Amino acid sequence: MKKIKIVLNAIAITIAIAGAFATRYCMQNNTSQYIPENNSFKPAGEFGIDYNCYDSKNTCTFYRPDSVARPQEFLPFRKGEFVPVNK
Repeated sequence: MKKIKIVLNAIAITIAIAGAFATRYCMQNNTSQYIPENNSFKPAGEFGIDYNCYDSKNTCTFYRPDSVARPQEFLPFRKGEFVPVNK
């Protein structure tokens, strides 16, 4: 019984580590961000340098999931209120 428990724990740990590496690509935050302006979208810039998103129920920025197949589709990315940083 103890050997089966050790084998099952080893399998669970291996699956957890593999899952973490498999989802690492999806969690990268290097996609371009856009904000709505005059019935179109314009690039927002770099978060923390060009703009901030303060706590709100609104959508702060959007991203383009597939710019080749669906160039007009934008999905919500960050929640909050878009506020440009004054330089």
